[in-house]
Amino acid sequence: MPCATKTVLLVDDDPELVQFMAGVLSPTYRILKASNGNDAIRIARQERPDVILLDVMMPGGKDGFATFAELQKDPHTSQIPVLMQTNVNRITGLAFDAQTMQEYLGKAPTAFLQKPIQPKQLLEAVSSALAATSTPPTPLAKQ
Repeated sequence: MPCATKTVLLVDDDPELVQFMAGVLSPTYRILKASNGNDAIRIARQERPDVILLDVMMPGGKDGFATFAELQKDPHTSQIPVLMQTNVNRITGLAFDAQTMQEYLGKAPTAFLQKPIQPKQLLEAVSSALAATSTPPTPLAKQ
C-alpha cells in the first residue's frame, strides 16, 4: 500500500542552511521553504505541513519564538509538530530548551536542534516527530 509523502516546512533566513536541509530531507519528504516568520505562518496555514523546522533567530520582526507562539494560537496549525533549530545556546552559553519554552509560552516545541545540524540527526528528528503524531491504525474487531 503506497504511503503518502509527508511535507516538511523549512523556516530559516540562511539560504545555504535551507538548501542543505532540503538536500537531506527531499529524498524522503516534500519540502516547503520560508525565510521569515510571516511567510512560515502563511505557508503553514495554506499547506498544513506535517512538520515544521523553525529557526529561532530570524530578522523581520517575527523571530522563531513569536512564530511558534502564533502557530500555537491557530487551531489549524497548533497540532503541527515544530522542531526549533538554534545556535543561541552554543553562542551565548545559555541553556534554552523545550521546558523553558513550556514555562514561558505554555507549550513547548517537539524538540530543539542545535546548529550545526548533522544529516543523521535531522532525519531522525523529523522521523521521530512524525512517529509521535501519527495515529496507529485501528485494529479490526474480532468476528
